[in-house]
Amino acid sequence: MNNATKRTLAAATAFLIFATAASRLLGLVREIVQVYYLGLGDQMSAFTAAQKLPNLVRALLADTALSAAFIPVFSGLLEKDKRREAWQAAYTVSVMVAIVLGVVTVLGIIFAPQVVKLVVPGYKNADQIALTVSLTRIMFPQLIALGLAGIAMGILNSYNHFSIPAIAPIVWNVIIILSLVVFSFFIGFKDSQGLIKNSGFEALAWATFLGTVVMLLIQAPAVWKRRWREPGERLRLNFRDPALRQMGLILGPVMISLGIINFNALVDTQFASYLHDASAVAVIDKAFRLFQLPQGVFAIAIGTVLFPALSRHAAGNRFKEFKDDLSMGIRQIFFLTLPFVAFFVLLAVPTVRLIYQHGREVDSAQIASVASALTFFSVGMAFVSVNTLLNRAFYSIRKSWLPLVTGVVNLALNALLDWAFYKRLGVGGITLSTSLVSLFNFFGLMVLLRMNIGTVDELRVLRSFARAIVALIPLAAVAYGVWWGLDALLGRSNQAQILSVGAAYVLGAGAYLLAARAMRMEEARDIVSAIRRRRSRGRSLDGPSQDGQSQDGPPAGGLGE
Repeated sequence: MNNATKRTLAAATAFLIFATAASRLLGLVREIVQVYYLGLGDQMSAFTAAQKLPNLVRALLADTALSAAFIPVFSGLLEKDKRREAWQAAYTVSVMVAIVLGVVTVLGIIFAPQVVKLVVPGYKNADQIALTVSLTRIMFPQLIALGLAGIAMGILNSYNHFSIPAIAPIVWNVIIILSLVVFSFFIGFKDSQGLIKNSGFEALAWATFLGTVVMLLIQAPAVWKRRWREPGERLRLNFRDPALRQMGLILGPVMISLGIINFNALVDTQFASYLHDASAVAVIDKAFRLFQLPQGVFAIAIGTVLFPALSRHAAGNRFKEFKDDLSMGIRQIFFLTLPFVAFFVLLAVPTVRLIYQHGREVDSAQIASVASALTFFSVGMAFVSVNTLLNRAFYSIRKSWLPLVTGVVNLALNALLDWAFYKRLGVGGITLSTSLVSLFNFFGLMVLLRMNIGTVDELRVLRSFARAIVALIPLAAVAYGVWWGLDALLGRSNQAQILSVGAAYVLGAGAYLLAARAMRMEEARDIVSAIRRRRSRGRSLDGPSQDGQSQDGPPAGGLGE
């Protein structure tokens, strides 16, 4: 990677981390507001279950898989200066996606009772089942907007334009939060007996749908500005476009691979529905939201920035640069996510209590269940995060079928481990299964990657990983010591918990960073450099040139998900 590209990607990564952090923090506020108003009982489990199959279809046919198949082909055509062909393919794919997801939406609405029976076979309460069916029918229509938003994101990312796609989830969270607050103010969530009404969850489902539509609409103007245009010529549907065949060759394996990942989540939900605790499905989901926070902030941001670059390197047969960028991304993700493994294991209960235990709707037993699920989730957090980048590496080299080798085994292994652990460990056993499967998946992907492109400097990755583990020792001592002391001194009012838990995280992270700097870890130096340069430059990431080539990203950086 040349220095100019390195600086641009570093700046883009710094911006994405900031924007994604804002989105994830708002997502955390969204979860707090949901639990505050709607509790963490069987109705919240109904809402969680109602999202499962639409989310599975979304991963298979909408934003996730579609972007993975679309970006390498679209970026490759731009790299070869074939803009008309690139936009022709984008137009045809958009029409196809709208048609296919429209049909899926209609079928999902019609067969919602059968969908619910598949997702949560252990549910016996008729009211809970009826609410889940109703919410499922509301959730399905968002698939069309998600599919088109995935294409829009792929187009913008291919032009190295990351800001608006990163801001879109922020708007989505704001819409849901405001909708809940407004609904509570004008209508209220409880009946005269103080019981939470089903209409509150229906309002939440409709707010989710509205946020998804807006998320698509705010990306549309930026896509429109970059569109291919030639006087007297128009883009036409071409279902025999060679680019579509290339996307199809990538999309098929990606769909199956992502399907396996999401089928694992579906299997987890199915086992959770058989637990005696009616809130088990919601408990796992709330733990997963916290578990996803560092992955979303760091791993997804790094992967999003590197994916188009990896695709261009692969298209240009620049495999030295490909491996350098991939090794850098792996090391950065490990460095940034490992501290949260320590935080979520050591401070699981105080963290969950601070976020979710507000008012009388959530009790201590539910807090303990969420904390248990979070602890076992966190065992595999760093590897889950790196796996997102490794999968994109395979998509970039157009060998997306290879992750299926580990994925097929993962599906069987996850079901077996769920069966072995869920009765003994409850929700913690289900999330532990996910972590163990993620660890297996990481090593499987690394072996397959080495077989196809050679070494990605594994020894350098291992040295960085080992140093990060050492740096966790002062983090653990400082974080737990600070929380324990302040908790004993200040008590457990909301303000006191914010101070004790917040100080533990901040001072623990400081200890980790100081230890990393003392060991002269390159990852620590690069992250500090990227933040400092971004602050000093303060320039926008946006603004394509008139010829359609992106000028996104200030010439700042230092990143040497």
